[in-house]
Amino acid sequence: MSCRYRDRTPDRVRRAAKDPVSYLNRKIPKRMTKSMSADVLKTTKSISDLMKTTSPTKEGFAKKFAEDEEEEIPVHLRSNFNINGSSIIHEAPPRPLTASERRAVKKKEAHRSEKIGELNHVGRYLKKTGKFWIPTSKLTNEDGSASKRPLTAPPIRAVRSAKLRAPKVPRAGAYKKRAIEATVFRKYYSRGDLPVKIDHCAGGNKVLWSSDVRKLDYHVYLPIFVDGLREVDDPYRFLAIQGVIDMIQAAPEKLLPVVPQLILPINNALGTKEPDIICSVLKILQQMLLQNPHIGQAFVPYFRSILPVFNLFRSNEKNLGDMFDYSQRRRLDLGELIRETLEMFELYGGPDAFINIKYMCPTYESCRQRAN
Repeated sequence: MSCRYRDRTPDRVRRAAKDPVSYLNRKIPKRMTKSMSADVLKTTKSISDLMKTTSPTKEGFAKKFAEDEEEEIPVHLRSNFNINGSSIIHEAPPRPLTASERRAVKKKEAHRSEKIGELNHVGRYLKKTGKFWIPTSKLTNEDGSASKRPLTAPPIRAVRSAKLRAPKVPRAGAYKKRAIEATVFRKYYSRGDLPVKIDHCAGGNKVLWSSDVRKLDYHVYLPIFVDGLREVDDPYRFLAIQGVIDMIQAAPEKLLPVVPQLILPINNALGTKEPDIICSVLKILQQMLLQNPHIGQAFVPYFRSILPVFNLFRSNEKNLGDMFDYSQRRRLDLGELIRETLEMFELYGGPDAFINIKYMCPTYESCRQRAN
């Protein structure tokens, strides 16, 4: 079996190392003499003359050179091989780590960083609190010089055990976005049961109704379109939003008896916690109140199911300082839309509107009192 790292020394170099006299007396080719300088050739000749007066054995050669150690070896004699003919054995390069070894190294580094973190934590704790405060008398000697007495080690085990005993408190997830389930609007539109389709125009898309909007049964179609406000994909989102707006503007007098059927799809849309969907719902509610102010009182009994989400995102306003919000025309500031909707509910909701709004949104202030 051959060794992987065997001696690959050329025969010429091996013979020269065993018999240096014959190597020095060899005839140097012309191509090498041209490239060598005069100093190198002179040094080579002097060494050759020296070798003739010395015993040709290895011991004599080594003894002569041992007496004259300070003499520099010529350039053409420098190599990786010594005079005895043994070559320098280079160590094998390190092999790459396997996957298990890498995981072990990574685990060891993580464990070390965790220990260092515990030490830092204890150090910060000792600095902030005076529980383990050390008096000055222990830090100095009687003559006032600094004491070399070792201090007590920090309670690492106590901190670690307390860390392990403490239960990990889960997040409440109040602002976490919820999964959007399949809507009834998508099902009916894909099946072709809704009298709407998209009219692709040069100035923008429009909703093309196949029948008169005023003659539609709002108890059937309006809850379906409001349920489509949860959609995030086109064309369902565009058709649902624009379809609700068209139905509100076409026959606002038909909205009042349909309000109880709209609460469930509105709650589903608000429960997604998606800011874009909540903004769309708020704009639809404002449009309903503007087109038919009488439905404001119809919404008051349902404030307890609608307003919790309003109170959750009420403080979600943009604070730009002295900067300008150039997208304010799109009305996507959630906190501002919620404030406007609550004020409209108070204005059009009758005498009991403010009390119910204040019950669900304790930090709300009446817009009537500000006006007075």
